[in-house]
Amino acid sequence: MRLCFLIVFICSLGCWAPLSARAAGGADAVGARNLGDFSRDASGWLSRSWLADGSAKTEPLALRAAADNAPGGLLMPLQFPGKQEFVAPVVVADGWLDAGALEFVFAVPQPLPETTMITIFTKDADHLWRQQRRRFPAPQDGVVRLSVPIRGREAVTSWESCGHQRPWTALTARLLSEVGCSFELDSGASESFTGELVLTALRLLPPQAPEPLRVLSMSYEPRSPLLGERVEWTLRLSAWPTAPFDLKRTRIVAEITPPHGQVEHAYGFYYEDFLYDREEWDMTKCLTPYGEPSFKIRYCPRVPGEHSVRISGDIDGETFKLPGMHFHARESAEPYRGFVRRDPDFDQFFVHDDATPFWGLGINVRSPFDNRYQQVAPYSQWQDRGLAAYEYLFRKYRENGVNLVEVWMCSWWLALEWINDAPGFHGVGHYNQYRAWMLDHILRLAEENGIYLIIVLNNHGKFGMTYDTEWARNPYNKEQGGFLDKCEDYFTDERARAAFKQTADYILARWSASPNVFSWKLFTEVDLTGPTLSFYHDPSVAAWHREMGAYMKEQDLYKHPINTHWMLSYHRINDAIATVPELDAMATDAYYSGGGTAQLINLLRSGRVFAKERKKPLMITEYGGSSYADSMGNLMKQVSIGLWTGFFNEAGIIPMYWWFALVEEKNLYYEYRALSRFGKDEDRRGLECRNYDLSGQPINVSELRGKDRLLYWLFDKEYYLTDQENVLPTRRENVVLALPRLDVGQYRVEIWDLQRGEVQEERSLAVAGGEEEGQRLSLPPFTAHTALKIKAAPPPLPK
Repeated sequence: MRLCFLIVFICSLGCWAPLSARAAGGADAVGARNLGDFSRDASGWLSRSWLADGSAKTEPLALRAAADNAPGGLLMPLQFPGKQEFVAPVVVADGWLDAGALEFVFAVPQPLPETTMITIFTKDADHLWRQQRRRFPAPQDGVVRLSVPIRGREAVTSWESCGHQRPWTALTARLLSEVGCSFELDSGASESFTGELVLTALRLLPPQAPEPLRVLSMSYEPRSPLLGERVEWTLRLSAWPTAPFDLKRTRIVAEITPPHGQVEHAYGFYYEDFLYDREEWDMTKCLTPYGEPSFKIRYCPRVPGEHSVRISGDIDGETFKLPGMHFHARESAEPYRGFVRRDPDFDQFFVHDDATPFWGLGINVRSPFDNRYQQVAPYSQWQDRGLAAYEYLFRKYRENGVNLVEVWMCSWWLALEWINDAPGFHGVGHYNQYRAWMLDHILRLAEENGIYLIIVLNNHGKFGMTYDTEWARNPYNKEQGGFLDKCEDYFTDERARAAFKQTADYILARWSASPNVFSWKLFTEVDLTGPTLSFYHDPSVAAWHREMGAYMKEQDLYKHPINTHWMLSYHRINDAIATVPELDAMATDAYYSGGGTAQLINLLRSGRVFAKERKKPLMITEYGGSSYADSMGNLMKQVSIGLWTGFFNEAGIIPMYWWFALVEEKNLYYEYRALSRFGKDEDRRGLECRNYDLSGQPINVSELRGKDRLLYWLFDKEYYLTDQENVLPTRRENVVLALPRLDVGQYRVEIWDLQRGEVQEERSLAVAGGEEEGQRLSLPPFTAHTALKIKAAPPPLPK
């Protein structure tokens, strides 16, 4: 992993950057476009000065009427020593995207000091400042023309970047928010001067002949990857694509032939890099733009041996082809298990490509902060650590056996599209490179810590009007410059469907090559989309899932599982969506509306029956109280209840607790560590589930039964099911399990201490022939809950 350190780039005001000056008598460029008519109005131009508190004071500029020998224009008063700054808003629709240069034309009524410096600057919608600074040239016939490039390699190299390290790019012109110029004396100069300049014209000049498409540089790493290790190519191009995020209009593709000979395709995507300050927790400040944009291609080799690669591109009608290359994929000491799939033989489980079972033990960390948790635990010391939270949490998760995390591409965290309320958001079709880099970083951390990600593409509030609505701020909304009248149009409008597919293309190109992507979740709480709580029954919602699920399966080289999610519990799931063949799994919550922990257990157990009837895995990706939480005591006890109930009820994905900050603050990781250790190497597929109460004791038993083993979990109902706070668990003694009849033979019994996550006691159990009933097993005393395994003992080694 490449480590990034925050480097704040301070612009040196004495640094020279070239502007071109043309003689006054030079003819105006053919095709030049005037930005405003200064003979009529100021076109938004203001003088701006900065006060001691950092605020700006602005005043409109006055006009000078044209006279016989003097053109009209904007009066720019100057007084040296001192600095005068003039600024105007940018309307990108005025032709900035097609222009090659920006030209300022000044009338100079009286000579300026020779040490006068001019700085031409721009600021974009991400608050990135760029400038060019030089001596103000001597006028010719009282006129100075200065032009600055805004397209091509000259623009890349000539603009200084201030407070960041992103040069001028193909996207800069379309994101500009203001343009301006400032005047001051050069360093060390002290002449006194009072006078004025007149800005007579501001023009966009047409570009010169476009540079042919070339690959300026190409590299890739690693040169000899391990199986399952992502290979990444980086290309810098001479082209300035008109649609860099549209993989069909800016098409860069690697044609890869593995040893088996079946050609595979990996697609290039637009990429911007950043410097990361892990000490800065504010996600809008922790990343500093760095370097020129590039295009990247990511690919995961899954078979050992020689791979041949041919990379080509088609950008705005121009094409390129690179010479062929090769890399060799190696096997590692650790066996490569492949990507995770739905198990074809056991409908509630998942497997790796090599058929080894995968069971997810996870926590929902949709974003590093949750306002509801502050309401549930107002005394909490948890702080929003931003991106750094995942570095800290993932290390803890690895140490305690957690191997699955859900993250959301929501507006306040990892979304690619939103209104311009934070750096990088610029509406539909523009993918936020800050947030994309953050997801890159989270995925790298997941890979390093053996964690798989459920990546949620849409949260319900984006396109819902009931709970947590964000529709008023959604860039698809016409009121925000989009094209949808109503939120429910998202499921039917052809432009919206095309926009999702374009976004899916980008997501798949950028992140699908990681085996640590467990699944794509199309929506959270899809039943909260639309104008009403029943809208999700509209046929358009199921049709959307069918179409988009099929599209992602077709485009995803690695065929990650796809699911969608309903709120509260499986009772909200509608078969019209759930039975769509393109969805590999169903996802829901286990939040109760009354009934407390007993109802949580009921939801988890009855949900298994619901899922088996539909022959699809049911993933509980949120639980912990009701949808409005519960008492702190119940929330804490429900961590273990949810985990162990799921494990003993055929949950391929163990229920994922919502209150991740509570797990951290109360140090409840031992609950995960215990289940991870207990369940290690236990293949639960095909085992029979049974739940019952012990006669005469307040203890519930969960049993998994196979031909050669029995697994048990017992919990104290009086402790776990009470709503009374601060109840201590009773020490349970004289607990006896009536075992089912076992085959004749020797068995090994492991009784587990679930506080420590280790075997408390081991016993031998002999089963002789002729027994009509199973044996009775006395357990050692325990508090709260315990678990045990009974397995056929291995045969003795030959002497």
